[in-house]
Amino acid sequence: MTRKKSSLVLLILSMVYAAVVGLLAVTDSSALTAVAIAGGALLGIGWATSGYLSNQRS
Repeated sequence: MTRKKSSLVLLILSMVYAAVVGLLAVTDSSALTAVAIAGGALLGIGWATSGYLSNQRS
């Protein structure tokens, strides 16, 4: 997967994550905390890995 394509996938996943967290907040769901923590951690790891690997390639 190219650097541009992986960044696009992560960007789309970030937008979907934000929409899901927003929807859970509006509906006052009890799963909000778990989804926010798990999703934030996974996206953070994804972005950090992408940045690290792109720095290694250049």
